[in-house]
Amino acid sequence: MKTEQLTCDYLIVGAGAVGMAFADVLLHETNANILIVDKNAKPGGHWNYAYPFVTLHQPSAFYGVCSRELNRGVIDKYG
Repeated sequence: MKTEQLTCDYLIVGAGAVGMAFADVLLHETNANILIVDKNAKPGGHWNYAYPFVTLHQPSAFYGVCSRELNRGVIDKYG
């Protein structure tokens, strides 16, 4: 197996809310090169285990971080 060496200014361990928010600040306020690693295949931190039935805990129209709105531009039909 071939490995690739990656370099960065910041290595963020954890793709939960805090890790993603910190990455967002770095992206908006610096020219830093960042990497985010997580043991899960998708972002969400402990929510992936503790609340697997919850995909979004607030109205999608208001969900996101500074750099990217995470909704799909639609109003929730349920919830």
